[in-house]
Amino acid sequence: MSNETGAPSGPGMTGRELYLRLLKRVRPYWRQFSGALTAMVVLALTEPAIPWLMKPMLDGSFVEKDPEIIFWSPILLILLFSIRGIMNFISGVAFEWVAGKVVLDLRKMMIERILTMGTAFFDAHATGSLISKVTFNVNQVTMAATKVLTTLVKDTIIIIGLLAYMLYLNWLLTLAVFLAMPVIVIAVRYLAIRLRRVNRSLQQTMGVMTQVLEESIRGHKVIKIFEGRPYEQRRFMERANWVRRYNMKSKVAG
Repeated sequence: MSNETGAPSGPGMTGRELYLRLLKRVRPYWRQFSGALTAMVVLALTEPAIPWLMKPMLDGSFVEKDPEIIFWSPILLILLFSIRGIMNFISGVAFEWVAGKVVLDLRKMMIERILTMGTAFFDAHATGSLISKVTFNVNQVTMAATKVLTTLVKDTIIIIGLLAYMLYLNWLLTLAVFLAMPVIVIAVRYLAIRLRRVNRSLQQTMGVMTQVLEESIRGHKVIKIFEGRPYEQRRFMERANWVRRYNMKSKVAG
């Protein structure tokens, strides 16, 4: 359960466990997932090609005035960015399709589970919290997992490619970058833990706000009879402000 602000009251599963569970849900859609992953890899491989192509292009066009380079440079640039655009579109659409199917499957499982629960379960859980879990939380978790996969695959390949190119250009400068890597890794790990904590708080706060809204709508007659509109409005705005604050914290941490 959560407190009035929606802060989490207990630890959940680790990010690795959550991610592995979500990957099992992707198994029925492995063809689309593999296609999206392949497109993402191709997109990532084209990233180091940009600086690799720009240096000889600029030197050959503006310094050496080589007519062959001047002719081929715009063609290669158009080809490179066309490939990047196509791969970015394919990976984005395919991942969105897979994520949507996983969300649909999870919501199906959740509603089946909810409908089999007894009265004690509904007495122990706020209706708004259950609604928020089905409508908001499951979507947030799946989108976060997709973002993690994008970072893990795409950014890793880009970093390796750019580091290889830097080694080719200047190994001493690349060594300086490697010396700073432990600090970067520690900072990224800290931000990842903080982002997960903030997102969990955001999900629970959204549940509290949904519950308050549902109570206000269901009890609108009682609110009017006892002139409780200012109180209910203030109560809802407090929860809505917590959602806004956690959204901002999520953006800062991300």
